[in-house]
Amino acid sequence: MGRTFKKIRKYMDLIIILIVMAVAALIFFISSNRDQYKGAFSGFISGSTYYVSKVIDYPFEFSSNIFRHYIYLISVKKTNEKLKGEVSTLKYNLNKDKALEIENRDLKKLLNIRNIISHKTVAAAITMHGIQSWFGSFYINKGKKNGISAGDGVVSYGGVLGRVIATYTHSSKVIPITNPKCAFSVIDAKTRVMGIAEGIGNGYLKMKFVFSSQKVNLRDKILTSGLGGIFTAGLLVGRVISVKSKSYNIFKKIIIKPHKNLFNSKYVLAIKSYTEK
Repeated sequence: MGRTFKKIRKYMDLIIILIVMAVAALIFFISSNRDQYKGAFSGFISGSTYYVSKVIDYPFEFSSNIFRHYIYLISVKKTNEKLKGEVSTLKYNLNKDKALEIENRDLKKLLNIRNIISHKTVAAAITMHGIQSWFGSFYINKGKKNGISAGDGVVSYGGVLGRVIATYTHSSKVIPITNPKCAFSVIDAKTRVMGIAEGIGNGYLKMKFVFSSQKVNLRDKILTSGLGGIFTAGLLVGRVISVKSKSYNIFKKIIIKPHKNLFNSKYVLAIKSYTEK
């Protein structure tokens, strides 16, 4: 008995498969001839046929749903990628429009400056900084062919920038007002005290030849005086950030911080010296 049970157990999987195949064949046969077979178990067999077919169809239906979902996800992904591309394009165009708006605003301000300058001017754009950076020199895209000469002043809509020290056919080299080689006449807008502004090479200027007895205050606005034939009067240079005076010194020590647009300008005007109207 034990051996028989072991043999049956050994072939249990095969027996189960054969039983399932026999039941499936029986159900298929009866379902295909159900008009002829209407016995007591006809309802049970019909129901069994339904559930067996559902079990058989389930994997196919499940796979079909997964495939449809996969196709849908691919479609959504492509749509998202397209929308991201459109958003990036819109952001680029928006930033470009903002840049153009700022540029147009600066050009309008520069035009206003040009209208108050009584001497000949040449419009130009800053193309590159010199090796020594802004504190050393920069270049503009106009030169000899445009009538620019060494010694001409250079201004932006924010105020004074510097002086031309060398010209080429289509470009010019300019030193900023913070360069020690750049000096010009200035005036305190509030006290009307005059002096000479000269760069000190660290991004600032000093106001020279102001007597200790003269009054110059912190945060006073310093303008070009119009003397010396370089810059027209009334252009912004900067503000006073330090004033030191000692009894044994004839002159005050005054430090000027240049206007905020000194190192942010793109478009400029080269002003012809007063001897070249």
